[in-house]
Amino acid sequence: MSKKIVAVLIVACMLLVGVLAPGCDGGATTIEIGGILSMTGALAAMGDLISQGAILAVEEINADGGVLGKNLTLTIEDSATNDATAFEAYKKLVEVDGVQVIVGPMISGAVMSSGAYAELNEVAMVSPSATSPLITVQTWKEWALRTCTGDHFQGQVIADIIIEEGYNATAFMVQDTPYGIGIELVVTELLEAANVTIVKTIRYDEVATNYLTELGQIIDAGADVIVQVGYHTDSAKVYENADLLGMNTTPWLVAEGVYGLLASEYPAAAAFMTEAPLLGCTLVPEAGTPAYTAFVAAYEARWAESPGVYCDTVYDAVNLIALAIEEAGEYDGAAIKEALYVVGADYDGASGAINWDELGDRAHATYGVWDYVETTPGVYEYQILYNVVF
Repeated sequence: MSKKIVAVLIVACMLLVGVLAPGCDGGATTIEIGGILSMTGALAAMGDLISQGAILAVEEINADGGVLGKNLTLTIEDSATNDATAFEAYKKLVEVDGVQVIVGPMISGAVMSSGAYAELNEVAMVSPSATSPLITVQTWKEWALRTCTGDHFQGQVIADIIIEEGYNATAFMVQDTPYGIGIELVVTELLEAANVTIVKTIRYDEVATNYLTELGQIIDAGADVIVQVGYHTDSAKVYENADLLGMNTTPWLVAEGVYGLLASEYPAAAAFMTEAPLLGCTLVPEAGTPAYTAFVAAYEARWAESPGVYCDTVYDAVNLIALAIEEAGEYDGAAIKEALYVVGADYDGASGAINWDELGDRAHATYGVWDYVETTPGVYEYQILYNVVF
């Protein structure tokens, strides 16, 4: 059953049984929370897996008695991996559905577009995957909590590889979005402090037809390593174009937005990723913890496939929201936001220990550095080479 059908069924059930409105009971038998996930667009494959983690959490919560004695329901809106669409989804969930807390959005730009509205309407969000450090400095940040970690950690991993490998002509090829720019700025600051030369910085349009001109500029600049930050669709186009220009001998370092790119959808890009000296990094769970082991077993039993990146963080986000509603004792946005900081101060989740600071950011992280390998002809696999713990 597709996630869109699941979301429709959830809404239909709520219409039949009634939904708890903020500040009153009215005989409702359910509590509705919102979700804004990338079910289509550049991160559709990732969003599909992430939505399954959220749905699994809701099912387990309800099997364990629900929240405040009522079943929890999740209405998933599709952001289409687009900032403006995510903002409209946020408004719909608040103004039409009356939700008082939201899981998501997934991407940093969508969080940035919705943050002021969240603060004004006192409806907090818990994003499982919006990593940009630009989010942290926003005046509304306390209304945008994250079960993922900020890209100051990921940027450190990328910069350390560049410095340790002795590269001295770095080029950036990043999305012109808060996500891409955020990582670029972190890595740039660290490289400049280490006296590493940056020869070219390109912030590209994620929906451009091709990137041949931009990649040609990087070739002309004489880069000895390329830092690339993007999502599946634009990154695939970058790699396909890079292959045409013979850039498969230059080292590439890529961020976690590429992780999970499917060879079945982007065969030329997958081939380039295996041929080029390309490494990536992604947030990984604390290995071997009972919570993560149990989560993976439950996910695989429910969905007959393994969880991908940020499936554990969305699972934690839903569970923390449920705990916060219980802690608040009422379904009220302001009360739930305050309670989130209480329950998230010391929480052992599937993704590891969550210890939110005063702005709802995690204090610790583990990143895996990965390679993309063709294990058998036409079969590709992401392999974690080593972990970096912060």
